[in-house]
Amino acid sequence: MFAILNRKITLESYLIVSTCVSVFLLIVVARVGLDIFLGYPIVIANTLILLWLGRLIIHPYHAIAIGVLATASLAASVFSPTPFNAILSQIAGISMMSVYYLSMLVTTGWSLRRWIELYARIAFAICLYGLVGWVYLIASHDIDGRLRSIFAEPSLYVYTTLPAVGFFMNCWFTEKRYGKELLIFVLSYILADSFLGFVGLLLAGLLAAGRHLSFWRVVVGILTTATLVTGLYFASGNFRLRARDTALALVSRDVSNTNGSTFALLSNLYVAGRTFLEHPLSGVGIGGYGYIYDVYILDLTGKNLKNLPFSLNKDDANSLFLRVAAELGLPGLLALFSFLIICARVKAPPYREIRNALVPYFIVRMSRFGGYFSLELYFFVGIYLLNYLAYRRSLGAVAALPRSGNTTTFPRADTV
Repeated sequence: MFAILNRKITLESYLIVSTCVSVFLLIVVARVGLDIFLGYPIVIANTLILLWLGRLIIHPYHAIAIGVLATASLAASVFSPTPFNAILSQIAGISMMSVYYLSMLVTTGWSLRRWIELYARIAFAICLYGLVGWVYLIASHDIDGRLRSIFAEPSLYVYTTLPAVGFFMNCWFTEKRYGKELLIFVLSYILADSFLGFVGLLLAGLLAAGRHLSFWRVVVGILTTATLVTGLYFASGNFRLRARDTALALVSRDVSNTNGSTFALLSNLYVAGRTFLEHPLSGVGIGGYGYIYDVYILDLTGKNLKNLPFSLNKDDANSLFLRVAAELGLPGLLALFSFLIICARVKAPPYREIRNALVPYFIVRMSRFGGYFSLELYFFVGIYLLNYLAYRRSLGAVAALPRSGNTTTFPRADTV
């Protein structure tokens, strides 16, 4: 304790720790056309510090990608109701967040493994705080009673901590480490009672156990998963409500009697689908979804629609996949899926473990949240991309090594 209290806090350590902490600050403090999160001031201040230190960098390909996105959106806005200021605000937000997090990941000299471990430990602290808060909620007879930790809703807790759960799960399978932390995280997800959390746990488990599967283990896994889903349906009223309302709405083609979450999903699926069919190649331009939403939402059919929350997830389409389809069209979808698939093509540790920790997050987050520059997104995008690039460099290093017989020695991966 004495050593900790007397340890000097350097500017570098502040930048590293504050960057990891900012990932969790998805706490809305203001709304001025878009949500202003508590972590934004940290990112802005740290960006200025990096600029002063000469460490704020942008790769030419990164700049080209942002330029193409802006140009394509401006061209698409000519044939859609998307205003220039909407495009400008989205491009500015994406540029600032992506440049900052990538600059931090590249210029600190830290390995990706160290970044993931620091992030995971902070996530575990958030988890423990959430468990204490849940006990307080139950003691105070909170109506919802679901674990939220520092966040406004359980889904935000899931988004920000799921990579930590995946990391601990992979470490347990490969190194038999972090078993207690993993069990505590699983308990917190059960108490959060979030459908997204259960899906995330399932995906993380499948990826972590993938290398250990045989035919019979796959069969047993399928049966176990079916049993767990069935048990979850009867045990979780929240899951049962959403599953039942979604199924009934799809069969009856009537969303008027659904809960808010189901209505947000199906209404935005309808609007995004209509927009994609009308603008398949260009979309309506980045930032334009909220404006095209007003055009198509009134075409929904059903009974008693007057009391429904029509503006629910109006700006983010309730899903990044849906929003990209509507705003950027087919080229945007192809670019998004190409990024996810290509960067997932890594083998051997530690690349595989980092990928396995992040893929469930991307699937869950992009399926349910359509924000382009929430605080955690580019932190994980940067690690995912750099992990793939490091793997490609390792292949080149292996090819350059001399071979002795049929044995090839892989280079150390300490820098990953």
